[in-house]
Amino acid sequence: MKALVFGGTGWVGHHIVLEFFKHGYDVTVASRGTRSEASYAEPIPSEVRRVVVNKSDAAEMKALLAEKFEIIIDSVPSPDSIRNVFQYARGLRHYLHCSSTGGYAPLPFIPCNETARYRGAAEGDNVADAIGVGWKTKALCDAEVMSLFHTHGFPATVIRPCYITGGGDKLPLDNLGGRRETFLPDILGGKVLEVPDNGLALLQPVHVKDLARSFRLAVENRRSIGERYNICLSHALPLKEYLALNAAALDRKAVLEFVPLAELLQRHPEDPIGLRFVATHMCFSIAKARCEIGYEPEHTPEDTIVETARLCAAKLGR
Repeated sequence: MKALVFGGTGWVGHHIVLEFFKHGYDVTVASRGTRSEASYAEPIPSEVRRVVVNKSDAAEMKALLAEKFEIIIDSVPSPDSIRNVFQYARGLRHYLHCSSTGGYAPLPFIPCNETARYRGAAEGDNVADAIGVGWKTKALCDAEVMSLFHTHGFPATVIRPCYITGGGDKLPLDNLGGRRETFLPDILGGKVLEVPDNGLALLQPVHVKDLARSFRLAVENRRSIGERYNICLSHALPLKEYLALNAAALDRKAVLEFVPLAELLQRHPEDPIGLRFVATHMCFSIAKARCEIGYEPEHTPEDTIVETARLCAAKLGR
């Protein structure tokens, strides 16, 4: 089957391309061509076709999609790109895009599942001003494809990953909710890590390879059309345990300072969304994905955290 992957030169898209290629799909990578492919641990094979296209440009998309692709995957969708796929893709059997579990915050129950309100696009909602604003576009895209499914039978599936990590290709989440280069060196140097509140906010990672596999599993089970799936590893960990695991991976002990979130926001005004994110519970059920598409994580949260810390530290020359 022919699969087209938008954003295939980015981190998530890169691993989706590899997953589909290894399982015999005829894969084409579509990107804007504004950057070279990043240097990931495993490169995309040279025989995978690359095309340059602006997916928000109707004329360019019409020309590209004149070639029939049975599967279209977008790792970073936009309302424009969705409308162009809907209008111009012929012979399409399945469209999937990458969303995020972030739009559920603050979680109405734990573990949160797909029945919860996805609050990222809620107008006039305090959550949109605090946390959800970062996921507003994702919520709009999710709503768009589900509306097209219900009104026109558009064959869409939404994949919502939690905190993506693994493989050493990206820096790990740090104690302030970013991915700063000084995080692992700070641990190695015994520096104090500021932690919001009591460090008990739950964090649930997903390994990027498990995430990529979930896209293939959804394609291979038609039941997934018209559905949304939370894709994470098996369980969540408290933030302070997550930080302790990063330190232990480097043969260190985490030195933590627990600081009220309000005070941390004053100390670090540069990234309020990241700080609020790590101070908010992120804990999800994957029961629906397990039941309907056969998703079963191949990695544990603990092993993934340790793997990422060690590989990234080695890349940083530490």
